[in-house]
Amino acid sequence: MTLKTRPKKYKIIALIGQAGAGKDSIMREVVKRCPGLHEIVSCTTRPMREGEKHGVNYFYLTNEEFAERVINGQMFESTIFNDWCYGTSVDSVDDSVVNIGVFNPEGIEILSHEPQVDLTVYYICATAKNRLIRQLNREENPDVDEIIRRYKADYEDFYDLEFEYQVLPNDTMEDYEAAIKKIMCQL
Repeated sequence: MTLKTRPKKYKIIALIGQAGAGKDSIMREVVKRCPGLHEIVSCTTRPMREGEKHGVNYFYLTNEEFAERVINGQMFESTIFNDWCYGTSVDSVDDSVVNIGVFNPEGIEILSHEPQVDLTVYYICATAKNRLIRQLNREENPDVDEIIRRYKADYEDFYDLEFEYQVLPNDTMEDYEAAIKKIMCQL
């Protein structure tokens, strides 16, 4: 009798939310408090923002590099969101630990149909006012036209989500701490 090798199963905690909701801040704090957690660093073709670093915030790729990874089967999932390509590289997910990452709705839709993924999705939300203030304060010279474009696109992209998720408000410090504790309960 031979034993079948079990296929890899990836446990992923996914954070989604409109621009400025605080997804990255919450993720960084959860990772800081739970050192055994594996942070997923996604790939993107969007330009690097002020203060971001390659390999820390994203792997910033050209359109050609991104397409090559997709064609070669090196992407777990890939989508186009707000006119840029985003995706999760196969080598950025670890089957031996719990993974956490920030995703867009289309990426979650793809992952939710992947039998190798045990997916928990948290929708981080904040008021439009708080989101706008956070985005304006994120950079010394924010691109206001880009912020407005993202707001308009987010309303459409987050309007009717067709997958399961839990809502975590993030308007106050109390909300922020409660969101972190809720996510940490999944570990």
